[in-house]
Amino acid sequence: MILPQCRYPWPTIPSPIANAFDDEEKAWYDNDYIFISEEGIKRCKPQFLSRVATYMNPTCDSMDRMRPCARLMIYITIFDDFFGMTPANELKIMADRVYEVMMGQDPHEDEIGILRQMAAARKEWLANGMPQYWIDRVSINFYEFIMYGMMEEIPFKQAENRTYPLLAHYLSFRKYSIGMWPYGDLIDPSVNYALPVHIYNHPIIQRCRELLSLIIVIQNDFASLKKEIEIDHECLNIIFILRHQYKISYQEACTEAMKLHDAYAQELDDLHQSLPDFGSFQEEAYNHVYHIKLQISGCADWYYNSGTSRYEHKAFIVPQYGREGDDIIIPHSIFIKE
Repeated sequence: MILPQCRYPWPTIPSPIANAFDDEEKAWYDNDYIFISEEGIKRCKPQFLSRVATYMNPTCDSMDRMRPCARLMIYITIFDDFFGMTPANELKIMADRVYEVMMGQDPHEDEIGILRQMAAARKEWLANGMPQYWIDRVSINFYEFIMYGMMEEIPFKQAENRTYPLLAHYLSFRKYSIGMWPYGDLIDPSVNYALPVHIYNHPIIQRCRELLSLIIVIQNDFASLKKEIEIDHECLNIIFILRHQYKISYQEACTEAMKLHDAYAQELDDLHQSLPDFGSFQEEAYNHVYHIKLQISGCADWYYNSGTSRYEHKAFIVPQYGREGDDIIIPHSIFIKE
């Protein structure tokens, strides 16, 4: 099987601070992510998740503005990795608590460190001048990442027998669980300008944000395919879904997935070149969509050129409710230390 590489009709821009948070990232793991075990932390550090923030927001040269973005890139990824098998009733409790902390409540001393990272990011964004309506935005989008994304994946992840969603169903929840709605919000602190609510809510801007999510879904599924193809119970990958739904080979499924990817990328490029009249906010709207495109090409650059170990064998942490036979034992908890 030959995996195609994602390419775009717009440039990839290198970040001037691409690897700037490598040391801080290690300290964050050692201090605030100890709930995932020593082995889990050892697996996380060479993934270089903080570089996702810098690669995807390459025009930002401010360490202060990028730091909370790097925190979010890590805590959303670890949240998904670790709590991805959590039963729905527990996940709802977590979603509510995460929303409270992101909106303004400080975590209690006995709550796990991932909430401290969320609180630290929120305080840094506010200190950097981000308005409360933007804090509301990223908090809601993170909540929906859990409720409309992770929650919808649970029946497939916990099924005794592998069950594939139809493609349309998969894309409807995977566009949330890939995390790109809150990732896309990081454009605003990166460029030091919060898009006004009425511009952000315009259907064309929302479609561009949806295309960001859909394109990264396919990017991610290509990047993780070689690892996931060896996992007996894995079903949430567009290649597997296309192969199963249309009774085609893996190679043919790759071709079909890339056709869909390229169509989405072309739609985004076309929308960018034909934005409606946003009046006095035209330049800001155009720049926002431009940075959506940079996030996409920057994410591909991270997959291919950052040196991440995330998609190597046994690079992921084992989730809280890992399957029998997994090689990391993680004690049960929600957010309270035992």
